[in-house]
Amino acid sequence: MHLQARCQTSASPPDVEKLLRRVRDAGVNLQAVGGSDVEFGGEIALVPEHGQEDALMDALAPYKPRLLSTDDPDSGLTLCLADNQSGGLHACLEQTAADNLNRGRIIRDILIGVQSDDDRQNNRVPIQIYSVAIRTPGNL
Repeated sequence: MHLQARCQTSASPPDVEKLLRRVRDAGVNLQAVGGSDVEFGGEIALVPEHGQEDALMDALAPYKPRLLSTDDPDSGLTLCLADNQSGGLHACLEQTAADNLNRGRIIRDILIGVQSDDDRQNNRVPIQIYSVAIRTPGNL
């Protein structure tokens, strides 16, 4: 769960069902999905099962997706493996918010993913946090 594809759902007219049908027809298994205003100009975020990134990007090609990686510090994408207990999500957000202060970013959205067998065994939940740059004197 280290990658995320983001795009608008507009292929005139916006229709999230048609977008997800393309993903289904490509045989891509999703580990997390999120977004807001997905049929009102917002974005949908999709996390494919490991190894299915290329198939997802091919399926989404008409939507001009961007592929973000937690390995790229400029992407704004953070992966946190939260303890599956009260306060686990808060700890992830607290750390990301602190990191964002130094980078001139704010949190845009959060995806809570499906636990892998390893995650279940270690009592943790995969969470992706997407942050975007804000305009401040410090980052101009």
